[in-house]
Amino acid sequence: MIIRSGTTLWRALRSDWPALLYFLALSLLAEFIYEYTHLEHTALPMLPVSVLITGMSIFLGFQINQCYERWWEARRLWGQLVNVSRSFGRQVTTLLTPKRIAALADEAQATALHRELIHRQIAYANALRIGLRSGGSVGEEGWRILKDWLGDDEIERLQHARNVPTQLIQRQAQRLAEIVGSDWAEQQILLQIDDSLNLFYDVQGGCERIKRTAFPDRFRFHTHAFVWLVASLIPFSLIQTDQRFDAVAIIMETLLAFVFVTIERLGSELRDPFENHVNDTPMSALCRTIEIDLRQQLGEAEVPAPLDAVKGVLM
Repeated sequence: MIIRSGTTLWRALRSDWPALLYFLALSLLAEFIYEYTHLEHTALPMLPVSVLITGMSIFLGFQINQCYERWWEARRLWGQLVNVSRSFGRQVTTLLTPKRIAALADEAQATALHRELIHRQIAYANALRIGLRSGGSVGEEGWRILKDWLGDDEIERLQHARNVPTQLIQRQAQRLAEIVGSDWAEQQILLQIDDSLNLFYDVQGGCERIKRTAFPDRFRFHTHAFVWLVASLIPFSLIQTDQRFDAVAIIMETLLAFVFVTIERLGSELRDPFENHVNDTPMSALCRTIEIDLRQQLGEAEVPAPLDAVKGVLM
């Protein structure tokens, strides 16, 4: 995600300058054809092109709104994951104690359980991040990351799972069921923590829905094609037929056409917030935030620093 202080003119134009040059050349070509060939029909009627521009503006506004909703929902879901992870860490470290859970014989056993559950939660956040960016597979690099938080036996079991994050939460529930007894007070503790596990599934399901629900191919193709068609007509519809070569008019024609394709491109970048682009949800930074908070809830003094933006981009 591009942070506020990281946006520069070069970054904004780095991927768009070919389109800017294209429309500048098209505007110059339109003026040149009219001025030096005296082709009377070079200038297109302004009224029909204006109708197309108006219609396309409304359509692009609708598209941007829908794409931004997907992007913002992804950010809200990951913000919820951070907060629920904190709540989970608090519940584990304050409720699962020898005083409240009969199966925990002493503080050493409770501390080991806290460490296991919280490390598995950190692994869950990273597994969800890796799966969203890769399309579901964990990959060798992903397994190396998960091995920092999980035992070898659990890693071996997970390698056969189709959905690793789902199985991690399943394992959390199984461990809690093994520890918590049938006493009413202990069952109330289990219900509280189980609510957090359900919220993790809610977040995961929302992210998977965004990831797997793509815009229809025809929608993408026709939007892209129509925007470029209308934008390419603009220089030929704004030719000043009553005066000679006008540099200001050329600049305005170029910028107006460029605005259309830039808006369409922005929508396409916001449409898929889990593709590891610069405008995507900063899942790596949020996973590091979860790791820091949960490890400090365990009482660890030495924790990694938050991830910083690199050249204005926070991943």
